[in-house]
Amino acid sequence: MLLARLARSTRPAVRRFAADVPAAQAALPRTIPDEALDFEMRMYVHAGRKLPVPEAHMISEYKVKLRVKIEDLGLDDIGAARLAYLTGPRFDAARGVLTLTAERFPSRTENRRYLIHQLELLKRAASEADDEFDAAWRRREEDE
Repeated sequence: MLLARLARSTRPAVRRFAADVPAAQAALPRTIPDEALDFEMRMYVHAGRKLPVPEAHMISEYKVKLRVKIEDLGLDDIGAARLAYLTGPRFDAARGVLTLTAERFPSRTENRRYLIHQLELLKRAASEADDEFDAAWRRREEDE
């Protein structure tokens, strides 16, 4: 009874919050196929009769690592260069692989969703035309 009353009282608050969220923060449409994404997660198994309480879990158990090849993102050369510039040391130029990690949430599923969202944001930022970045990038290439 109390739970039903609580659920009814929170619905308007959720609707108000959803109306206040800007469109830029809403979930982006997926443009990267699942086959291109390589996830790595750890799982620790505890021996004994009792299962450990969630507080006893290893912190790194919720860590998720995402690897993706730049060629699988469908970016042109300038977009790939922008993505490499934006991600800095997370991009391995020798292999052409971008590695992102997250342990922000106490759930692997949420960390996985967060990484996919961040990758979509990075792809969008890299694919947008930016004259200032292009000029800076060309100057940098000329200096090298």
